[in-house]
Amino acid sequence: MRTLAILPLLLITTLATDPLRASVEVVVETKTFHIPGKGPRVEVNMAFMGGTMAVSTNERGFRQSRVEVLTIIEKDGAIVDFTKTIVEGEEHLDSLDMDLLHQEFFDLMPGDHTLTLEVRDLHSLDEPVVHFKAPLAIGSLPAGISISDVLFAERIEQAQEGEISKYGYRAIPLISDYYPRTISTLNFYAEVYGTEEVFGADEMYLLSYQLENMEKGSVVGAFKRNIRAKARAVEPVMASFDIASLPSGNYLLAIEVRDQKGDLVARGDRMFQRNNPVRFDYDLQAMDEIDLSNTFAGAFTSPDTLAEFIRCLRPIADPLERKIIDDRWKDRNEEHMKRFFYSFWANRSTDPELAWKDYREQVIKVNRLFGCRLLQGFETDRGYVFLKYGAPNSMMDRLNEMDASPYSIWHYYRAGRYTNRRFVFYQPELASNCMELIHSEVPGEVNNPRWNQIIHGRNNAFRNVDVMPVEQISGERAREFFDLPR
Repeated sequence: MRTLAILPLLLITTLATDPLRASVEVVVETKTFHIPGKGPRVEVNMAFMGGTMAVSTNERGFRQSRVEVLTIIEKDGAIVDFTKTIVEGEEHLDSLDMDLLHQEFFDLMPGDHTLTLEVRDLHSLDEPVVHFKAPLAIGSLPAGISISDVLFAERIEQAQEGEISKYGYRAIPLISDYYPRTISTLNFYAEVYGTEEVFGADEMYLLSYQLENMEKGSVVGAFKRNIRAKARAVEPVMASFDIASLPSGNYLLAIEVRDQKGDLVARGDRMFQRNNPVRFDYDLQAMDEIDLSNTFAGAFTSPDTLAEFIRCLRPIADPLERKIIDDRWKDRNEEHMKRFFYSFWANRSTDPELAWKDYREQVIKVNRLFGCRLLQGFETDRGYVFLKYGAPNSMMDRLNEMDASPYSIWHYYRAGRYTNRRFVFYQPELASNCMELIHSEVPGEVNNPRWNQIIHGRNNAFRNVDVMPVEQISGERAREFFDLPR
């Protein structure tokens, strides 16, 4: 079971040696593994965000952050285990803000539990306590062959004497499933259970792990490893992939067990997102060196069609690419358009033609769903968000509210690298069916805390620039739809 959350915290006052900053933010992740003859062992992995902790000079003259963490496990309202730990950051002399990593381990019985954290910044003057609570479901080891949770690791190293280890090694958790370009290796740890019981002691079976395209389920390039393993009670899987050349996209790390006939017996996987910026240069000299003779882009013959295809890339393009798109739209140079179009998709996929076809399907969909007046769907705000972040997990359309302009609230479990984010669109002109993005919780997009007032401003004048509650039933309902997506 995995829980991922960023805790919103109160504003605190830090020591005079440290500037005023927001309170500690912590990302929490839980992983469950099974110890033979003992039962489940739950890892509670925490990352305290650098820049949200106060830093003070210690007695040795080094800058250092310190937090106190109380971790409590409850079942049926009773505490079954807890730890209280002081976590200290690395000593340093520079002004860089450093994250803190911390792990706690609990041997627990299967069942429904509750995880509670109480975090105190020991360098803050008023010592605020941050509370976090989340459900923690622990399953029994199923009959037959099964695969544990998959742990992404910053690194895997040999454990020191006395440390809690995974068969002699420590997997330092990477508490994220977002891999920017700066991370070039994907390290992971998992465990396979039950092969000895099913296949027989020391019998051979095929253990494989691979990277798959999340949407298609196909193995990506050469990112696949096969191992002939001997059956035993627990098979630890500690491995890594060099992902320096892995294009941007959503992927699955999959672990599979097959019997001697090659039949799939068990499978476990975990999603991750790769953000790997462009690799092809976009200057004309570099693109002139690309051989398009046997590529899908070389087959285009209509400059107008090609220009339209390039223009629909704007929602997923970076700033430099958007500038090139606008230039190509104006000059309609067929050769330049072909070379840019191919480079754009080659920078995003090992199969650029398939990537374009998949994206083209989404463009056709948004043109049908969101086209309005003189705008094609990909030119609208809803089309832009849909193409950039994918389909929302929930979409609440309120098109006939008596006291409000038509509006729609979209909720995403994940939007880019961010989790649990919302977008609000509204229709300012009743004569048009074009909706505009009025508010988003994703950094870099439109942000307007007064969105609810503006939506309900058709029949009410809100002259105050401050955020004010909308004292109407429809206003309360809009707030409820925003806070509790459905």
